[in-house]
Amino acid sequence: MRPRTRVLLGAVATLTASGITFSTMSAGAATTDSDAAAAPAAGTAAVKMKVATHNVWRGRAQFKALGHVIGWQEMESAAARKRLREQLPKYSHFLPKSGPAKAVPISWRKDVFKPLDSGSVLTHKGEAKVTPNRYVNWVLLEHRSSQQRFFMVNTHFISGAWSKHPERQGRWKKHAGKLRDVVKNLHGRNTKLPIFVVGDFNRHRKVSLPGNVDYIRVKGAKGVPIDQSYATGSVTTSKVDRLKRFGSDHSAYRFTASF
Repeated sequence: MRPRTRVLLGAVATLTASGITFSTMSAGAATTDSDAAAAPAAGTAAVKMKVATHNVWRGRAQFKALGHVIGWQEMESAAARKRLREQLPKYSHFLPKSGPAKAVPISWRKDVFKPLDSGSVLTHKGEAKVTPNRYVNWVLLEHRSSQQRFFMVNTHFISGAWSKHPERQGRWKKHAGKLRDVVKNLHGRNTKLPIFVVGDFNRHRKVSLPGNVDYIRVKGAKGVPIDQSYATGSVTTSKVDRLKRFGSDHSAYRFTASF
């Protein structure tokens, strides 16, 4: 576990003992219904949660309760989104109005968090047989017990820009710039709120983000996978676990965050 030591939300070294804790899960397991909210012991963080990301291969994968907050990629069809709602009835979902933006929804346990705000930002236009319009989606969530708030950001970059199709690099770089703008703007709204960023970055290299939002290393990985996770440096996080594929062509990923 890699500690992040900066203090957050005006708290003192020992944070308020209100909020939730969750049972320990193995790297290949998904969150279960038994991971109910409970009062933590004195001296623990106000919120301890599992944050996950999964590219579900154009909606073909099984939708598992991977974490308490989840960013999905390639949720491309209405049928896939319907299955998401049916298979995860204990979750609420941010699905923007724009069709292509719905492919990168964000889900959260509705018994643990409530949504306060959300947004979707177009990063670049699409092109037939190349890419759909690409987006950065975000939600502002509040923990129901402790009232702690945080931003969750999810995105999916164009593929192939750093391998088979270098002509796509302009789009990829524009997307990265828009992501930085989103993170900067969210940080500017309240500099004390944690920001979590997940997604399929389609590049084996971490991205530099503003607001002290740092890349989180994947346990056992020598390099940087294309599916990446980031968190504000003041948040204590575990390393990222690489999980099963659950019927996708991508592994799912998950880390624990405390703040």
